[in-house]
Amino acid sequence: MTIKLVKYIWKILDLLLYILGFGCIVGALFLWNLIAGWSGLGISLILTGLLIDLPSISQRGGD
Repeated sequence: MTIKLVKYIWKILDLLLYILGFGCIVGALFLWNLIAGWSGLGISLILTGLLIDLPSISQRGGD
């Protein structure tokens, strides 16, 4: 029970830190330059999509 709770809390903290990290980077880019902000937002969304698909690719197994 305790281990499941710790794992659940860890996943929530991991997600919050991930969102805050990318949010701070993209926010700083928008403050610096509008084009850099939009580029940073696009790159962060691409990285997020890749990281979401990564576990499903690694669980398929090899040849």
